[in-house]
Amino acid sequence: MFASLLRLLFLVPCYLWVAPWTCTGLLVGLICQTKGVEYAMHRGTLGIFGPGVARLLRKVPIAGGAKAMTLGHCILAVDRESWRETFSHEWIHVRQYQWFGPFFVPAYFMESAWQWFRGRDPYRDNRFERQAYKWE
Repeated sequence: MFASLLRLLFLVPCYLWVAPWTCTGLLVGLICQTKGVEYAMHRGTLGIFGPGVARLLRKVPIAGGAKAMTLGHCILAVDRESWRETFSHEWIHVRQYQWFGPFFVPAYFMESAWQWFRGRDPYRDNRFERQAYKWE
């Protein structure tokens, strides 16, 4: 009982710290709702996937688009299989959001800009992506 209370005391601030980006992910899910979307819960995250999300992810500025993308505690994916396949990688991004909170997205884009400025790949050489690929 005491351990459960401690866990709850840790999780509430963690979810609040990331809430602006989680709400953005939920909004994307709602917008994609009209185009057929599915949801799944796993390890404190909400998976959102379906045709509407797939169309959105194809437009991500990565060659060929993305299979999945994390916004706070929401993991957007092309389909259920992609969500399962990329979960370990995206879970690292969830943890990064928990660390940086509302500053994660600006930090991510600043890191990508820094890598581009140095003549490197803004996605593959981004330290947040390297960490996610390392631990997936």
